[in-house]
Amino acid sequence: MQSTSRDDLNLLRASLADDTLVLLDGFHAVKHAIRFGADIALVACASETQLAALAWSLAPDIAQSLIDRALLIPRDAVDATPALHAQPTGVWGVARRPTYTLAQVLNAPGPVVLLENPQHQGNIGACIRVSAAAGAAGLVLTGNASPWTPAVVRGAAGLQFAISVLTLSSLDTLTRPLIAIDPDGDDISRATIPANPVLAFGTERHGLSPDLLARATQRISLPMQPGVSSINLATAVGITLYAPAIRRNETSNPHST
Repeated sequence: MQSTSRDDLNLLRASLADDTLVLLDGFHAVKHAIRFGADIALVACASETQLAALAWSLAPDIAQSLIDRALLIPRDAVDATPALHAQPTGVWGVARRPTYTLAQVLNAPGPVVLLENPQHQGNIGACIRVSAAAGAAGLVLTGNASPWTPAVVRGAAGLQFAISVLTLSSLDTLTRPLIAIDPDGDDISRATIPANPVLAFGTERHGLSPDLLARATQRISLPMQPGVSSINLATAVGITLYAPAIRRNETSNPHST
């Protein structure tokens, strides 16, 4: 395994400020970026042995490819490079940022997840992760948060490369039924959800804005025990995305336990 050069380390640093690049912070982010066809500019690791163990254990489908392209970062260079988050896998990468379009999202099957003005980067990443797992058509955001920061990429485990993710400047461009997840809506266990909707989620503290609620064609709620005021944003996204599949399974297998 070859050692990284000064140019490689500069590329890692540059990925934090260059809007055309994405820092892949951790083994899982690198793994998913490679698996889902990202344009990889660099893979680096602090330990060849540790990388090989992780690759063959957690990603045997791409293990050899990952190992073959990885460069070794000496420990002193890791410690001297602020861009390298101190995470236990000791694996980093840089990918070229893809450009997704709203047309790609709207033309894909499945629901679209809309996060209105999200603030917590870890939550944004977790929402991307569960949306990709559930087969959503895409995830769109409003507001100033970026889905490409290292914290969001860590939270998403690099699944920005498995699902279209973009920021909207206007809700007027959404052409699917808009469903608001709102405490005053119909219970999700009884609600009829149309095919391929936009599912809108607000912040845990403030919920959805009056403007978005006014645009919604339907409101649905997630039942909670009395006294519980909210649930984590990514948990709400996961419940909402998987609820229709669970209901279909219960309908087709009424005697299942």
